[in-house]
Amino acid sequence: MNRLGFIILSILRQEGATNKLSSMTVREIASAEEFGIKENTIFKKIKDFEQSGYICRGLKEGRAATFYITPEGCECLEREKQ
Repeated sequence: MNRLGFIILSILRQEGATNKLSSMTVREIASAEEFGIKENTIFKKIKDFEQSGYICRGLKEGRAATFYITPEGCECLEREKQ
């Protein structure tokens, strides 16, 4: 887990993206906080977390994929805060 990963998981939980209906697009995640990271970089980190089971895909918004934090992702976030 690096700083970017922690920020992404934090944003998803803070914004209430915890299920398929309340999921967020990469653009929404990028604009939630101004941390100067390109959307492509965020997408790559999300893909890593998707493989780890910390993030899942939600319902599509137009043509854009959406993502939400899983319970495992919340647990990981809490472990990293310790």
